[in-house]
Amino acid sequence: MTDPLILKGYRALRRKDLRSAHNYFLAAEKQTSDDNVKYQALIGLGLTLKELGQYEKCVEVFKRSVDLVPSPKEAFFNLGNVYEEMGDHALAIQNYDLAIAIDANMHEAHLNRGVAWYNLEKHEQSINDFKNSYPSERIRSLCLSNIGIAHLDRKRYEKAIDFFDRSLEIDPENIHALCGKGLALYAMDQYDESMICFDAAISIKDDFYLAHYYKGHILNGLDLLEDAEESILNAVSIREEYPLAWFELGQIKKMKNDVNGALKAYEKAVRYHEDVFEEALFQRGKLHMELGQPEKAVKDFKKICKNNPHVGRVWLELGKALLKLDGKENAAEKALNNAYLLIPSDVDVVKTYSRLLLKKGNTEKAFKVLKEGMERTPDPRVGLMLAAIQKDLSNHSDAVITCEEVLNMEPGLTEAWLLMGRSYGALGKVEEYKQCLRQYLHKKPEDNLVRRELSALGE
Repeated sequence: MTDPLILKGYRALRRKDLRSAHNYFLAAEKQTSDDNVKYQALIGLGLTLKELGQYEKCVEVFKRSVDLVPSPKEAFFNLGNVYEEMGDHALAIQNYDLAIAIDANMHEAHLNRGVAWYNLEKHEQSINDFKNSYPSERIRSLCLSNIGIAHLDRKRYEKAIDFFDRSLEIDPENIHALCGKGLALYAMDQYDESMICFDAAISIKDDFYLAHYYKGHILNGLDLLEDAEESILNAVSIREEYPLAWFELGQIKKMKNDVNGALKAYEKAVRYHEDVFEEALFQRGKLHMELGQPEKAVKDFKKICKNNPHVGRVWLELGKALLKLDGKENAAEKALNNAYLLIPSDVDVVKTYSRLLLKKGNTEKAFKVLKEGMERTPDPRVGLMLAAIQKDLSNHSDAVITCEEVLNMEPGLTEAWLLMGRSYGALGKVEEYKQCLRQYLHKKPEDNLVRRELSALGE
């Protein structure tokens, strides 16, 4: 027979009267010498502390309960749940292992361990655990949809849809299976069928914010911006603190040229994200640059770099923002050097970094960056900058060769004709010099200085 105080504790817990539940379970544990009763009271107390968000105390209570009974599967199971809530998936799995070792048919432990494996991106282990949850009919549909989600994550779309369909055969109103199937169909470019799934999920549970979010995300991808915005606004009206929806709204606002609306949405995305929301900060920083607010952009990009210093494109944008501020050239050079080390094949990095190096008089380093840039990712503008340095260094033959490469890539790049002509002139090849100037003037007949230059050659 269950202790009356424990029964009162669970009744209070069900109605979310957490203070009363806490007091009942605590009293039940203190007023008995029976280890079984103490065990039940501590399990209830731990569940209450978990509801209160007091995870450390909760862990301590469940650990105290473990030694009270021979087979404390509930204690290990609940420890696993708390560690999973805390984001320690490995410790969660260890405790689910202990629960399953006591009772191999504890299907909810298999299910939750499958979720923990999934969060560690161990999808095969996840799928195996979900399959071991099958005998419990109550959660069979959920397990099948979880297997579908694991396959979806690995881009096995047809397998994913098969499991979602099997889940829906058992429970046609499984909104998670409907949304998962919608995402798989979208990935297979079956847009109409995808939208049917999300609409079905919304018709079953209108306040299921994820269905509204996914629908808006897909509509945005299809450039249906008005419909996308409506769906995303539905999502944030249901769950305001969902950061991905605010980020999506920012993307939509940006596409609609509503810069202020985009900034506000990115701000909400950053605010509600548990960790540093790098992409939201990045997009907000770029908008600050468009608005001529480099100081604010620098703050956003620096936050990302502090959290994750291994993203080259962020260092590039930080360098560009710093160049807009007085007295920040050295800091910009460091940022652009980091960008170059991380993404040396990026043409924008090569051009921006080499321009700054040339401005600071570091011709040797600029030459190296441009030469390596042309070798990695040939680009006409990079080649033109390289040829200009080669000419300035009196490497006229190399400058001619580089200009020829540039013109093969972009025949209409008039500056290359002029640069190549003057390099030919320095080599004493007058006819080639003249021919290049003619090609240049064919594109830019209004350039009287070059016309006089050609006339001086007897043309």
